[in-house]
Amino acid sequence: MAKTTIYFTYGSMNSGKSLELIKVAYNYNENGIDCLVLKPQLDTRVPGKVSSRTNLQVDAIEINESNMEETLAQVTANHADIILVDEANFLTAAVVDGIIDYCYQNDVHTLMFFGLKVDFRGNLFEGSKRIIECADKIEEATSICWCGKKARQNARVVNGEIVKDGPTILVDDENTTVDYIPLCNYHYHMEMLNEK
Repeated sequence: MAKTTIYFTYGSMNSGKSLELIKVAYNYNENGIDCLVLKPQLDTRVPGKVSSRTNLQVDAIEINESNMEETLAQVTANHADIILVDEANFLTAAVVDGIIDYCYQNDVHTLMFFGLKVDFRGNLFEGSKRIIECADKIEEATSICWCGKKARQNARVVNGEIVKDGPTILVDDENTTVDYIPLCNYHYHMEMLNEK
């Protein structure tokens, strides 16, 4: 029985996590190794795909707690040796455990999670926390703050102002413009956006 190796690549916003996933998927598939991509159904930016800021995309199966059995049946039907999961921070601990259990039980060689480590408040996401607890190897993808230092935080900017309260997930609507900006710890703490 093959031993599944679990990886977690985390980083702040704009650190290239999805681009890395797309590159890894391409390389495995190019070499004839069966690779499947999963993403949380909660990520509605590009339905059925993982997309990077460079406009590269790869097909993805959407997963959540309610469709877990159906999704894993699709994975079984495709006989994947490698499973890549984008935006893993949005998964619940139960979904993370379900994916890991599936991989261990079905001889999946490699399981790679990609996602944010902390939310806009600086707290661990539930999915990321569980992955950190289970991963064999953890790597950081890096982004930079506007000052040039390494970004560690994901600031939520609503209508041009940093906010540190509200629901964990918030997107634009007709009255609110929401953005997420990578900041170093200092500028996150001081709530300072680029002064240029």
